[in-house]
Amino acid sequence: MQNQTATHILIAGSRDASHAMLDYARHAVRRAHQLGWTIVVGDNPLGVDMTVVRECRHLQAKVIVAGVANSPRNGGCKHGEYVKVERDLYRCAGGGLLSGYAVRDRWMVDNCQRAIFIWNGDSPGTLAGYQYALQRGKEAHLINFDRSPQPHGG
Repeated sequence: MQNQTATHILIAGSRDASHAMLDYARHAVRRAHQLGWTIVVGDNPLGVDMTVVRECRHLQAKVIVAGVANSPRNGGCKHGEYVKVERDLYRCAGGGLLSGYAVRDRWMVDNCQRAIFIWNGDSPGTLAGYQYALQRGKEAHLINFDRSPQPHGG
């Protein structure tokens, strides 16, 4: 008999998101839901987080919303879970506290097997989350929606 484990996928992204980014987030939620995966998402009331939460509500998808307050800022999902991540869970190299959102983001990465970061090309938090996921050996994808001119290699 083989044990079956649940797959948790983090879907994270920029607060300042284009329509294309939000469409991508909705598609990612639908695909994860089809696969029976649990979605891990932050509680930001804007951008990718809010779109993911709304799509999870619509589909009644398995979801864990994570935040630093006593309740989710984006309303969360009544059918899912909410986890309040304590700020002292992670520390800087010098022992100091990280910001609450950096702690939340690290907790989400540490509690998933896969991660998708939907990036506007500018958000330092989304990029930091992706880099942390790579450091932790997670299957992580940075979906870059940056439309600014890029320098050509030469």
